Amino acid sequence: MEQQDSKLLSTAPATLYRLHSIQRIHTLQQHIQEEQSLGCFTLLVFTRGSGRMAMDQEERLFGQGKCWMLMPGTALSIQSDHHGCTYYQLEFTASLGQEYGDYAAAGNLLPARPDLSCTPFTKLLELLEDINTYRHAKEELQAFRRYVRFQELLLLLFSQNSDGPDESKGIGSTEQQGVDHSIRHIEQHYRDVLTVEELAAIANIERWKYTRLFKEATGVVPLQFLNDVRINRAKKWLLEGEDKLSEIAQHTGFTNEYYFNRRFKQMVGVSPGQYRQSHRDHREELRVVAPLLEDFMVALDIMPVVQYSHAKWGKQDYLALHHIPTFDEMSSDFKELSSYNPDFIVLQGGYKMDQYSQCRRISKTYMLPQFHDNWRTLLRTIGNYFGRSERAEEVIAVYEEKAKSARQKLSCSMNGETVAFLRISADHIHQYTHTGRGFASAVLYEDVGLSPYCGGEARAGTAQERMTRLTLEELSTLSADHLFITFDKWHSQAEGMERSLLQHPAWRTLPAVQNNHAYEVDFLTWMNYGVISNGKKIDDILQVLA
Repeated sequence: MEQQDSKLLSTAPATLYRLHSIQRIHTLQQHIQEEQSLGCFTLLVFTRGSGRMAMDQEERLFGQGKCWMLMPGTALSIQSDHHGCTYYQLEFTASLGQEYGDYAAAGNLLPARPDLSCTPFTKLLELLEDINTYRHAKEELQAFRRYVRFQELLLLLFSQNSDGPDESKGIGSTEQQGVDHSIRHIEQHYRDVLTVEELAAIANIERWKYTRLFKEATGVVPLQFLNDVRINRAKKWLLEGEDKLSEIAQHTGFTNEYYFNRRFKQMVGVSPGQYRQSHRDHREELRVVAPLLEDFMVALDIMPVVQYSHAKWGKQDYLALHHIPTFDEMSSDFKELSSYNPDFIVLQGGYKMDQYSQCRRISKTYMLPQFHDNWRTLLRTIGNYFGRSERAEEVIAVYEEKAKSARQKLSCSMNGETVAFLRISADHIHQYTHTGRGFASAVLYEDVGLSPYCGGEARAGTAQERMTRLTLEELSTLSADHLFITFDKWHSQAEGMERSLLQHPAWRTLPAVQNNHAYEVDFLTWMNYGVISNGKKIDDILQVLA
């Protein structure tokens, strides 16, 4: 196999194309070029003006942005309109190569039609200008540049206009084939300035219809798809080389480094420099400290070297990190983290500036923005930072499937019965609202589709809040069919004080309590929004409701 691959790589295309001449012809007024018989293949590219061409007595109109390829022996005359025209005329030959061993002939790639698609036209112009600049070059490197640029020009034209069976050639007869063709064009020419109008023309679909069809096929609009391709290429450049960010921006089609940085951080969640640095420092046994983000680390197969602990709430036992030492976050002294020799410290918003400063003095510290309980975005952001993007997508896909399955089961068993979630401490009773994206609400009411009980949210202004505080009188009117409850030890001055509510008449007379439909759940499992904790919430819900 290796010998066969080597043989294929060492062979050349069966047909060789050699440029003989290039001219840039410019007329200021109406001009008639007398009929001539073309001695070579001839490429005409019109960059200004309009007029008529006669090819073997057949008349065709030409205009700016049009391209024609004519066969040897064609009788050609050109007549421009009153304001003249400008065009490039290239003459070249095509010949079969010799002694290519067993390599099958590639066939003639020359298009059958003389009028060619040539998008993006700006790319075609760039190549023509480069070829014309070095038309008289004798120095070997410059002559080689001219040769390569001419082959690039032919490749651009052949890929859009050849009639062979290769899937990259031509535009299919259906709209779907047209969209597919434009997608391949984006993937090949992402460095170029591309507009939706140009892409619609490549797809041979009306502009107003093209965007809708493209989104149906890919899930995003064309320019978003283009930016996704550029960012993915940028990631590879960042990981595989030492090029400056300005050079990577240019290589991937961004107008400048500032726009590249902004777009990259917007889509990936970290700057290009941070992305490169985190991957450069990556090791199989990466030493990471991520207080209260351990759920995300474990989901991405990164084992933290120390785990979050809280004097009142304890640690996240549901993660089963029993062998990992704990760090008491309530101490406010982050200096002790230095004893774990972390490679990275990952913090989310909410810490004091002196705590951030302490962490920066210990190791590289990644400051995550607040994602307002959007755990999918947070997981993707952390995954991007540590080179685990694919793993993040796998984890999300598994969760979505689990939620979908639970939603189907519960839709059959619940029959519209209502559900409420209460967080109970020694001093307060809070109900999580169904519209605020609280730790429990997103799973209960969005992911598995349960029907929320809204009675405690009637007061003005509470519907959009994460949770609303209930008085005992308000609690006594809570008529939800099912209650999920968790106990918060924050205000407890003595062991078990948070459970005193269970003996109060207002609690004992609730319909859900009397029907044994009140279910206690673990505090730190439900007061978290990592993907592992959310999966365990679904398990808890199914255990009592399915």
